Amino acid sequence: MQKRDGRSISRDILEYLRNQSIRLWKKGKSINDISDFCGVHFTVVYKWIRIYNNSGIDGLKKRKAKGAEPKLNNNDKKQITFWLKKSAMEFGFETPLWDCKRIQKVIKQELNKNISISNLWENLRKWNFTPQKPEKMALERSQRKVNKWLREEWVKIEKHRRKWQAMLYFQDESSVSLVPVLGTTWAKKGETPKLRVTGNRGSIAVSSAISPAGRMVFRIEKGRVTSKTFIDFLKQIIKNHPWRKIIVVADNSPTHTAKAVENFIEENKSKIAVYYLPTYSPDLNPDEEVWKYLKNVKLKAHQARNKKEFKPLVLAKMQSIQRKPNVIKSFFIGNILF
Repeated sequence: MQKRDGRSISRDILEYLRNQSIRLWKKGKSINDISDFCGVHFTVVYKWIRIYNNSGIDGLKKRKAKGAEPKLNNNDKKQITFWLKKSAMEFGFETPLWDCKRIQKVIKQELNKNISISNLWENLRKWNFTPQKPEKMALERSQRKVNKWLREEWVKIEKHRRKWQAMLYFQDESSVSLVPVLGTTWAKKGETPKLRVTGNRGSIAVSSAISPAGRMVFRIEKGRVTSKTFIDFLKQIIKNHPWRKIIVVADNSPTHTAKAVENFIEENKSKIAVYYLPTYSPDLNPDEEVWKYLKNVKLKAHQARNKKEFKPLVLAKMQSIQRKPNVIKSFFIGNILF
């Protein structure tokens, strides 16, 4: 691998790579692994370690480079932006995700330009790209069926909603784990904070339904979710709107499509209609956002030690969401249906 020219690297990026190399070295990573991570020749890694041993972290600081010419122009930016909207598999890679080494390789192949990882990283940051964790989408999902549902079923739902002046709800259930999401906190550099959390395992099942009008109905289940609990939840929604017909959109799990549920809907068709989302399409259900908000925001780093303490906490947090119609409305923002 060709040595990178330090003059083309920003001070921040260079110091970050040097500090990361020392951190990885202290953790026992091999020189080759560190070289691959930083995108530099292994001899550079040895040099950084030698400087660190002689002068400490201060010795790794780099004076700001003067007037380095960018290696990627505006036309290159447009081309690379176009590539990153596609799957990396379209360029011969085994998986669909892009990392800097893959982008670097395609730039060499398509633009015939040699650009260092750090320079590429800096350009991507300037172009408002950030490393992101993709949302999961099932391999089994059929986009053709999803498109058909959008053209036919969703159009029918909207038609019936207007005709009946019905209240529209999106429904879902989730298991809320006793083990909390930790998130991040401020702390001094190099002093990783410790947070006491329970070692107990367990979870609580919660059902919820939200409307674009900012309303939410929910219940804490006593055990697991079944067709019976789903029917009981539909009854609860109906009870909240005694003078108005309800439309509920839910996924087509067996608990939602059981014969008992089918019979209940038929017996109460003047009060409620239930429609089902296409398989493997949680992104179409705004109620999924309730669980992200509950687990990652409201219950983040909670200190409940057991289910006895956890259940009233979950109840209180769900009630707090229920009292905030603007938060509930925000769960619909960005959804393809709205």
